[in-house]
Amino acid sequence: MSTIIEDGNGTGKKAQVDSSNRLEVSATVHPELHFNSKEDKLAFDFSTGDFISITSADTETGIFYMKNDSTTKSVIISTIRVCANQVHKVKVYKNPTGGTLISNATAGVVTNLNFTSSNTSDVTVYKGVEGATVSGTAFTQHISNKGHSLVTTGDALILGPKDSLSISMELDTAGDACIRLVGYIELL
Repeated sequence: MSTIIEDGNGTGKKAQVDSSNRLEVSATVHPELHFNSKEDKLAFDFSTGDFISITSADTETGIFYMKNDSTTKSVIISTIRVCANQVHKVKVYKNPTGGTLISNATAGVVTNLNFTSSNTSDVTVYKGVEGATVSGTAFTQHISNKGHSLVTTGDALILGPKDSLSISMELDTAGDACIRLVGYIELL
C-alpha cells in the first residue's frame, strides 16, 4: 500500500520519493518568533531604549529589569543582546529580590515587532541608571569585548507568570551600555 502526499492547495501536485527513499521537497522554514509576530501579533522588543552612561569602572550596575505581570501567560525570550563600548562583565538574575534598579524604577521600552498591531504585553521593563543595584542570585554570566554579544536561547528562556529577570553590567572603563531582549507572549 502506498501513501500519496498531495498539495493542500488543490493544484494536484504530488510529493516525490527518490531512489534513496528520500522525500523530495522544497520547504520554507521560519522560527516561532516569525509566526508569532505575523499571525498572533504578540512578538516584542524589550529594551533600555537608549544608552546608559556608566562612569564608575569595575562597579556592578543594574541596567535592566523585566517582569511578566501576567497571571496566566508566559513570555518566551528568543535572544538577549548586551552592548557596551568598553569590555564588560554581564550577570543575569532570576527573580531578583530587590535593589535600587527596582525601587527607583525608570521605564524601559516595550515595542510590538509587528508595526501593524496595537497589541500590548503584560510586561514591565525598567532601565537602570548609574549606581543602580540588583539583589538576588545570578544564574548566568559572561565577559564580552567592546561591542555587543548576542545570546540566542532557542526559545528556552521562559518567564512564567509573575517571573522576572535583571541584567547587570560592570565596565572596565567608563562608557555606555544598553540591553535588548526579543521574545513573544505564549498563547494558551
